[in-house]
Amino acid sequence: MQMPGHRRVIGRARRSHPYTAAVTHGAPRHTCGRTSAHQHLRERSCFSIMSVTHPTASHTHDPGPSGPDHPTRSVGAQLGAILARVHFYAGVFVAPFLIVAALSGALYAVAPTLEKLVYHDQITAPPSSTVLPLEQQIAAAQARFPGLDVVQIWPADHPGTATRILFADDSLEDGLERAVFVDPGTATVQGDLSSYSGLGELPVRSWISSLHRDLHLGPPGEVYSELAASWLLILALTGLVLWWRKVRSTRHGKTSTMSPFLRGIPARPGSRQKTMSLHATLGTWFTIAILGIAMTGLTWSTFAGANIDTVVDKMSWRSEPLQTSLTENAPAAAGEHSEHQGHTPTSAAFQVPVAQAHEVLAVARQAGLDGPVRMFPPSEADTAWKVSERWVPWTFSSDSIAIDGATGRIVDTQDFDDLSLYSKLSSWGIYLHMGILFGLPLQIALAATALAIVAMAILGYRMWWRRRPTRGGLPTALGQLTGHHWQAYLIAAALAVAIGAFLPLLGASLAVFLTIDLALATRRTIAANRASTPATSK
Repeated sequence: MQMPGHRRVIGRARRSHPYTAAVTHGAPRHTCGRTSAHQHLRERSCFSIMSVTHPTASHTHDPGPSGPDHPTRSVGAQLGAILARVHFYAGVFVAPFLIVAALSGALYAVAPTLEKLVYHDQITAPPSSTVLPLEQQIAAAQARFPGLDVVQIWPADHPGTATRILFADDSLEDGLERAVFVDPGTATVQGDLSSYSGLGELPVRSWISSLHRDLHLGPPGEVYSELAASWLLILALTGLVLWWRKVRSTRHGKTSTMSPFLRGIPARPGSRQKTMSLHATLGTWFTIAILGIAMTGLTWSTFAGANIDTVVDKMSWRSEPLQTSLTENAPAAAGEHSEHQGHTPTSAAFQVPVAQAHEVLAVARQAGLDGPVRMFPPSEADTAWKVSERWVPWTFSSDSIAIDGATGRIVDTQDFDDLSLYSKLSSWGIYLHMGILFGLPLQIALAATALAIVAMAILGYRMWWRRRPTRGGLPTALGQLTGHHWQAYLIAAALAVAIGAFLPLLGASLAVFLTIDLALATRRTIAANRASTPATSK
């Protein structure tokens, strides 16, 4: 027979967790252990409370250290609690890095369009029906900067654009080149700017790129971006798993999992449940974009990037580079993305044969490179010219060709279709991350993703703050690590070691989080023991 007060007991339990009551009113109170006429009913009610407030179901409370009277969880439930705890600590401590990286990333996403607006006068030219020979345009740029070696040539690809000649200039910082813009119809120099890397980033985009990469702090600053990218990957994956478990544990998820998973769980506006629903659904909708940003960003990082390069080299996933040597058995040129790092130094005694540029461009056009191209003159004797298609919006491949400038002979070709899968994915990933592949629509999507990351971080902090048990008290961590399944801890430890070895900064910070968590758990256990000692003695 059901007793009259049974429904009310459970209802109150859902609103006020025993741990919250304990922190609010003083020493821990174990109401489930009282002796009364209805002891059996109280024990059943308390068991229901524990079930309702399971971290993988609600993610709202941390009842503190487990005791011998707590029911043993399954391995899956215990792994869910561990995931919740990792997600919580990473969100709290790494969120500031994520916010900075996301805000600078939003600016970086729209940098290509911003660059076109700021430097419109330099990169454009009056439309003209006639185009002067390429060597004449180069000569005009050389007249402006005599004594500098030409390292790249960007011929005007359609009427209204200027030809860009890049010079190696020792007066500039490392990685920078001197870009001179020439009107192809009149050979008039329209101006010059510093250009970063072989991708031709002009000062505004280069400044934004450095801000996003290292906060203008150099190598020490790169630690922040790698830490953010590493944890962004883990937070996205753990958040997705936790939200799926949460949805399936609700009555809405039992009838239709996908709808609440994508649209959120009904909750009172302003409540913590509503905040969590917004946080989780935002992450769900942007999961693919977030994972793409994190993974492509890690390929450029210092420590994780080196590990990725090691794996790629050992697995021989990289395509053979274009052969530019004119002699037999000579080493090949650098890889297909070597131009990202800038120019190759020219031998002191070697004169760049710019007079060959017009003939080389004609051969490249006949070979099928009919879009915007970059031309790399030889940096030493017995080396061919390299011509490659530039990555511009709505271009999904880049073919390259090596040409002997003296004879017009094609030395080697590298068709994008023949590249390895990794090389293709690497190229697409780079230009997706940079907001180039799909032009302005992609840049808007990347900026929206970055702002969504900021919003999720803020919502996460709001959830954390609303969990505080008392006014002025600090919230506690999520995921009560109860149970006695050593398999769960073994699985979690194996995953942590493997991921930490591949993503070293994530591994190091995870070790810090575990140390903090153990210290807090030890402090709570000691405090609980001290509070229970007087009651026991009585």
